[in-house]
Order: sequence, then structure tokens, then C-alpha cells
Amino acid sequence: MYLKLALFDIDKTIIDKDSMFSFLFYGLRKTPTSFHMFILAGLYAVLYRLNCISAEVAKSAFFSFMKYMNDNDLKHFFNTKLKPHIYRQALEEIRLRKREGYHILLVTASPIAYMKYFEELNEVDGVIGTELLFEKGHYTGTIQGNNCKGEEKVVRIKGYLKEKKITVDYNNSCAYSDSLSDMPMLNLVKQRYIINSNNAAGCEVLKWSN
Repeated sequence: MYLKLALFDIDKTIIDKDSMFSFLFYGLRKTPTSFHMFILAGLYAVLYRLNCISAEVAKSAFFSFMKYMNDNDLKHFFNTKLKPHIYRQALEEIRLRKREGYHILLVTASPIAYMKYFEELNEVDGVIGTELLFEKGHYTGTIQGNNCKGEEKVVRIKGYLKEKKITVDYNNSCAYSDSLSDMPMLNLVKQRYIINSNNAAGCEVLKWSN
């Protein structure tokens, strides 16, 4: 196949917030007796800001509530805490690109454990995210493989395309993100868009809101 590709980051690009923090509060409400895990995640966030620990270690603390959840819980989290926060303009853009014949691929640093439900949108062809270890019928908070961020997004995209046997028309493809940390992904394509940021680095700026 030879296709045009439309790549979308998710947190603060398709939805108006960071899903990681939403998941932390969702986990606390579901298992309030695990308040110590909430405190630990906050501590790890501070240590990460101080460059004392890696992003992978900090994120694993945020997702430690995973071990108390099954697929129904994760789908409920998606339906109640993420789906209502999709930017109207993002959904319109995805639908437009789909009508124009693009292959719609969402690529996120957040866990595929709950981001996978974006595939239920009719226009979305695939979702790539950070993998978590799955044991005894539950995800753990432990990241399996690499955090799907920066250059790793490009690695994962190319792996996806190879698996699907898709050849891409990069000159007519496009990519969207809220962050310049996604420049490796944005630089794959000719049409590059930054969402709600004044630091565009040569990308076209789009303003999306709810």
C-alpha cells in the first residue's frame, strides 16, 4: 500500500489535558485506601523535575493504580475522563483527513492500556502508545520496552508501517502535536502543525479549544 499518513499526538493535542494526571486521580477515587501510592507519585514527579530519576520511573509510579483495574475500568476511564475532552476541531480535522484518504495513526507517550480505545472512533486506523507489563490478568505500572516519546515515536511508527506493509507518501502526509518534543515525529512529514503553542519552530500553529 502507498498511503498518505496523518499522525496525531493525543495528550493536549486531540484532548485538552494530560491523561496521566487524570488517571492518577481516577485511580485514587477507585482505590482510596491506596492514598500512599498517590503521595508516592507526587514525590516521583518532583524528583523527575529535579532530574533525579528518569521519566520511565516517574511514569511507572503514576500508573501503579493499573494493578487494581481491569479492562472495564480502563474503558470507563476512557469514556468518562478522556473522550468528553476531545477538541471539537481535532475531531473535525481527523474526519477531514479521513475523507481525503489519509491513514489516521495516533501516537502517544501515554499507556496503550487505555489509549487503545481511541480505535473505537470510526476514523482512527491505529493507536501506538507506551506498553505496560501485563501480569495475571492486569496491567502493572511498569513500562515494558521504551517510553513512546521523542525518537521512540519514530521507531514505533516505522515498526507499525512495516508490520502493516504500508508505504508512505511523506511529502503529502501530515502530523500534529502540542509539543516540540515531538519534532522527530513531525519531521517525518512535510505538513507539520503545532497545537496551542507559540513556539512553532517552523510548524504551522493551530488554535483548538472546547
